[in-house]
Amino acid sequence: MAEARSVGSALLLLSGVAHLVHVLVAGEAAGGVGAALAGVVYFGIGLALRRPERWPLWLGAVLPALGGLGGTQLVFARFNAVTLLFVMVDVVVVACCVRLLAVRRTP
Repeated sequence: MAEARSVGSALLLLSGVAHLVHVLVAGEAAGGVGAALAGVVYFGIGLALRRPERWPLWLGAVLPALGGLGGTQLVFARFNAVTLLFVMVDVVVVACCVRLLAVRRTP
C-alpha cells in the first residue's frame, strides 16, 4: 500500500512541475494562470501525500478528479497531447488515493 502512496505523490509532484513548465513555455495557450495554480496545488498535494495521514488522500482523490474532468473537456474541445497526458496522470493518482482510502485499517 505504501507503493500506491509513493506513486501518487511522485506523479503529483511531477505533474505540478510539468504544469508550471507548460505554462512558462506555452503561456496562455496552456491555460495561463489557472494551469499554473493547478500546478502549485498539485505540487502541494504531492508533498502532503508524503505524510502518513489520511487527509492528503482525500485531497489527492478529489482535486485531481476535478482537474481530470476539466482536462477531459479540454481534450474533447481541442485535442492537446500534453493535456491528455495530464488527464492520464490524474486518473492514476485518483485511483491510488481511492484505493488507499478504501482499505480499512485493522487493529
